[in-house]
Amino acid sequence: MSPVNGVRWFVTAVLLASCGRAPDLHVHGVAVYVETTAPFAQRGDLETRLESTVQAALDYWQGSWTDVAGRTITLDGGTHVACEGNASAIGCYDGNIRVSTNDVGAGTFSCVEQTVLVHEIGHAVIGDPLHQDPRWMEMDALADALAGRTGYDAEGEVPCVIFVSVWRHPLGRP
Repeated sequence: MSPVNGVRWFVTAVLLASCGRAPDLHVHGVAVYVETTAPFAQRGDLETRLESTVQAALDYWQGSWTDVAGRTITLDGGTHVACEGNASAIGCYDGNIRVSTNDVGAGTFSCVEQTVLVHEIGHAVIGDPLHQDPRWMEMDALADALAGRTGYDAEGEVPCVIFVSVWRHPLGRP
């Protein structure tokens, strides 16, 4: 093996080793990592629920799948997610999306629609880290689009109750 080929092989091996595990699923070019034991995330309908939830959020924010293609979504079982400058974030968009599947007060969410995923999709589409767009406070139409779905707990099916207060954000604040 030539020295150049040896270096190429070594660099390729290091890059592959640093990539970590493969995504659990893909939705329209978005890699999804499931790092939670939340019952909704273990169900066979997770992929279709993610797809329809993201689509509803993209419609609300006037975006498309190209706005999130090549990104990742991580469903995190912690009550907070890693987010630069915010140790208590329940969601984060920094080019990729991470959302907590647990609420500090209410416990584990019963469905993906209850997480802040639709909020973080908003950041992916419009940016707006200071939340100046009035749509951050006008999410009732989005809640209506996602209403009536089934949630899950350890015993089985439960209502997936949407609380828009989880998604809303005071205007003009990071």
